[in-house]
Amino acid sequence: MSSSKPVYYQRWNLQHRLQHITLVISMIGLLWSGLAIKFHYTAWAQFTFRFFSGFHATLIVHKLSATLLIVVAVWHLAFLLKNWDPNWKKWAMMPTLNDFRDAGHHMQYLLQKRTKPPEYDRYTYLEKFEYLAIFWGMVAMGATGLSLWFPEIAGHLVPRSFLDAFRIVHANEAVVAIITLAYGHFFTAHLNPGVFPSSPVWYNGKLPLEHMLEEHPLEYQRLVEKGELPLIERHEHKLPFWRKGLAAIELIIYSAVFYYLLITFLPKAIA
Repeated sequence: MSSSKPVYYQRWNLQHRLQHITLVISMIGLLWSGLAIKFHYTAWAQFTFRFFSGFHATLIVHKLSATLLIVVAVWHLAFLLKNWDPNWKKWAMMPTLNDFRDAGHHMQYLLQKRTKPPEYDRYTYLEKFEYLAIFWGMVAMGATGLSLWFPEIAGHLVPRSFLDAFRIVHANEAVVAIITLAYGHFFTAHLNPGVFPSSPVWYNGKLPLEHMLEEHPLEYQRLVEKGELPLIERHEHKLPFWRKGLAAIELIIYSAVFYYLLITFLPKAIA
């Protein structure tokens, strides 16, 4: 294209962005307050209690954040039903056999057995996995959390031993959520050298066409054929040295975080 200005594709609309930021706010409140309550004997938990003006207030923050999570879950389901396509094969988030092939291809690429990464459509297999993991997390955290919130009602429905198990499941799922967010989502969507310091999709919904051509070439080609996007030349980009160094530093940090969670939080969570 002759214009030097970057051309953008409106990947997320206002609904997508509002739901995402609501989910972010609820998750921050849940994880911060919930882990402080569980690990109440630690120094950082005591700081959290002082920040929220006491243990009881921290518990209220946790319940308010849980309510917000339920609201955004219902909101998202209503949004899906309103825009439901009866031809489920056209639902972009539906896992397919091609996702398994992409996963194998990607593994071979990371091991340098292939020279090029797989070409993705609107969503990668990793994005689909993360999306479905959020749904599973909401079900697991929501069901166990509500049982712990209203133990009198839950006690009439399940044995007391189930409530003890729910407490362990609730805490373990929170640790899994932290590992997933810290080790997966934040690196891929925000701190990846290819998009550093952050992908703009979450706040303005726009993705540069060059990034779209690199990250979602099949979707880009389909929209070009429909006449919805202009055709641009694809360039093979090599990461500059500073970005390669940044990637190494980030992986070291995230590996350290992952290891720390394994040797500290997980044994305590299952104790």
